[in-house]
Amino acid sequence: MVNPFAETPEEKKELALHMHHNRHTYREICKEVRLSPSTLSRIIKEDSGIVEDSQNKMAGKSKEAKALALYDQDKVPLEAAIELDITTDQAIDFYQKFQQITCIPLENRRLHLQKEIEAIESARDKVNSHLMYLRNQIAEQSRILQDFKSQTKQCRNELFVLYCQRNQLLAG
Repeated sequence: MVNPFAETPEEKKELALHMHHNRHTYREICKEVRLSPSTLSRIIKEDSGIVEDSQNKMAGKSKEAKALALYDQDKVPLEAAIELDITTDQAIDFYQKFQQITCIPLENRRLHLQKEIEAIESARDKVNSHLMYLRNQIAEQSRILQDFKSQTKQCRNELFVLYCQRNQLLAG
């Protein structure tokens, strides 16, 4: 028998887990290590990855809520049926509800992205429309510039003719 004062709580925990892994009964472990059954149960649950807090959170919850939590932990309906002691039909119904619930955010995201695409396409259409307007303005200004160049050339030629006539009159 272990002296209860000679070992630290950590040493007691290690011994209890060692005995548990070697298939000793709860009664044998509690007696040998001098632990209460609830303390031994907590130690074994902690070792197996079952957290007491998560069980306390689920206490009082419906079987459906517990099943949804299991599915969220990537459990399959068979595991939920066994763990919650429900029928496979119930487990499948809960799983279908879980799938519907988890698909809602995806559908909302899809709708949001579709609206963003429509907004981008609308903005693109406005930009293309404005670009076409600017191209038309450039073409119009280019025509006006060509007309101005043509008129300037004609005026220069007329001015040259007048200059030549003036020089003839002054010379003559």
